[in-house]
Amino acid sequence: MGKMSQKQDILWNGEKAALVAKILRQADKILVGIGAGFSAAAGLRPLPLEQKLSEEAYWPFWLPYIQEQRLNKETPLLYKQLAQLLEGTDYFVIDSNPDGFLQRSGLELARIYKAQGDMARVQCSRNCQNHSWIGKQYFTQVAEDPANLPKCPHCGAPLVMNVYVGKNFCDEPYREKNEAWFQFINSSAHDKLVILELGVGYTMPELIRFPFEQIVMNHKHAKLIRVNTQHPLCVEENRHKAICIGADIAEVVPELAVQKQKGGN
Repeated sequence: MGKMSQKQDILWNGEKAALVAKILRQADKILVGIGAGFSAAAGLRPLPLEQKLSEEAYWPFWLPYIQEQRLNKETPLLYKQLAQLLEGTDYFVIDSNPDGFLQRSGLELARIYKAQGDMARVQCSRNCQNHSWIGKQYFTQVAEDPANLPKCPHCGAPLVMNVYVGKNFCDEPYREKNEAWFQFINSSAHDKLVILELGVGYTMPELIRFPFEQIVMNHKHAKLIRVNTQHPLCVEENRHKAICIGADIAEVVPELAVQKQKGGN
């Protein structure tokens, strides 16, 4: 990636809201990237995925997070507002968060790529067969008897959440959606493509942030709308094709949804 442009207007106001809403209305396709900043703006506590835990401590530590952020059916308002914003458009969403709220927001499941896994699934900690399972029975097993730790049926290694934390991540459940997002981009060559990036930072920039910048560089009709309180700037090469917003996502998305309802050209 090139150098960050330091001369960008990152303020959020009514004029910019109207401009972004107009760009979204005129888009043929909208590619959305969801990062940890989005879930934080929605009020979720961050997931300490870097936490090193013993086999005995693993599930007692993670089960409350799974219950709160994956099995909880009370979807935070911000997710529903995003669904309202995208309703009636040709969109595709790449989500780097393993929670379950995007799936319950009203968005179409076929248009969501859970790029870093899903807390509702489990996998072998060694990823011996690149296979994962629905986790509900294992969550119940541990909740009823914390000493009855789930093991891989193939090799006997501990089971863990099917969430990316390193090289042993099982990507098998997500390959089809990975292919779908490439097809979405390839089919947009002659379309007005808007890339809406929400709360994506530098934890794993190679997943969303860098590819999005590259797409904007190479796509004749693409525009980037980046919303990020900590890292709002884009690379200098994309400055003329980007709107960078250094404001709270919980302020920006609802305002855009309101602007959409107002309509206009």
